Amino acid sequence: MSRATVSARIGIGAVVSAAAVAAALGAGVVPWPVVGGEAPAVDVAPAPAETVLACDGPLLALGRSAEDAGGLTAAADPRVVSGSTADGEPERVDLTVAGVDGAAVPVFRQSPDGREAVPVAAASSFETDDLDLGGFAASECRRPLMESWIVGGDVTTGSTGILLIANPTDVNAVVALDVFGVDGRRTPVGSDAIAIPAGEQVAIPLAGIAEGEEAPSVRVTADGAPVRVTLQSSLVRTLEPGGIDLQPSVAPAPVQAIPGISVTREASESENSAGLVRLLSTSDATATVTVLPEGGGSPARAPEQVALTADQPMSVDIGGLPEGRYTVLVESDQPLVAAAWQATGFGAGSDYAWYAAAPALDAPTAFAVPDGPGARLSVYNPGDEDTAVSITRGDESQTVEVPAGGFASVELAEAGVFVLDPGGSAVHASVGFESGSALAGLPVERDAAAPQDVRVYP
Repeated sequence: MSRATVSARIGIGAVVSAAAVAAALGAGVVPWPVVGGEAPAVDVAPAPAETVLACDGPLLALGRSAEDAGGLTAAADPRVVSGSTADGEPERVDLTVAGVDGAAVPVFRQSPDGREAVPVAAASSFETDDLDLGGFAASECRRPLMESWIVGGDVTTGSTGILLIANPTDVNAVVALDVFGVDGRRTPVGSDAIAIPAGEQVAIPLAGIAEGEEAPSVRVTADGAPVRVTLQSSLVRTLEPGGIDLQPSVAPAPVQAIPGISVTREASESENSAGLVRLLSTSDATATVTVLPEGGGSPARAPEQVALTADQPMSVDIGGLPEGRYTVLVESDQPLVAAAWQATGFGAGSDYAWYAAAPALDAPTAFAVPDGPGARLSVYNPGDEDTAVSITRGDESQTVEVPAGGFASVELAEAGVFVLDPGGSAVHASVGFESGSALAGLPVERDAAAPQDVRVYP
């Protein structure tokens, strides 16, 4: 082999090696092909199904029989209002109440009209003047859920709480109860698997699962079938009934709006605190509590920032407000649940209410107003622009102008089923009842008949 040939081969090898090094170095600069990526997804609106709304059954009294101190008795039957936007009434069926003879829990079922959902609503109210139960309460009939949070009640002397868990489905359910208190979260003995048979409501005394807790909160998690959860509470002060209430469950969210809290003149002039907000987060969080007066303007009191410890309920005093109606806004850096307690006073014939947070409504929504004194619809507008909200009942319609970042209310002259149209905005609304001796509030829930979009991955 000649010297020239050898030199040529060495030169070619050097060029190839240089090219290989350059390719390797370039690989660190030029992006490699990506395998995979975000899977395509399509949101599909399913065909509407039957709507099921479960109400509260009769008001229950605990321990009226000397032979059975833990026994339950039906103390007052509900006054129920129901209807839909279609012709005719929704079908009614009744659930039984475990351990309470003759008690019936109304459940309403509404079938869709072909592929069109039919909005339906129902609500009930109670009024009693017994030695151990006195006051007014109202409750919206709601769809069952797999998870429910109750933020209210207590087990101090004179207070009675009964957790009502109804299963309006045809499938048996099992629920687990988690109680949140001063020591955080715990699952009471025997509360990790409570059977709720199909077509039945089970009543569980709050003292049996939250003994010693002055300000508990309860999470109910269902398996097998969704359930509807309500806390019935009552208060007796020195042998005088101090009110009754039916508190709905709420869902965790970073922002909780509680519209339409009513402060009576007696409450505003009372030396005792007649109002508070109870908060709970399952994570350490910082929350700001703002109280807004009706009609807009500056907050009724300086916004209060509170530090929440995970799994420990906390109460914020909002007593001393002037007579009027208010919205409580809670904003947090973590999801939380919230409810507000307000009393008409502390003397004979007084009443109280737990006002639960109301969800955002961005589409026309049917809601029911049961019989009760001084019924009003309160609407909170979290947006940056004023909005006009219409309320219709049959051929009658009225409009309420709601300022940006504020709230307004309108009187509802009679019981019935109404439709709230937020006019393209997202608002929060509740129905409140108020007189000198009656107080109640129920949030307007999202349309239970409207099917939720399902995300499909082709």
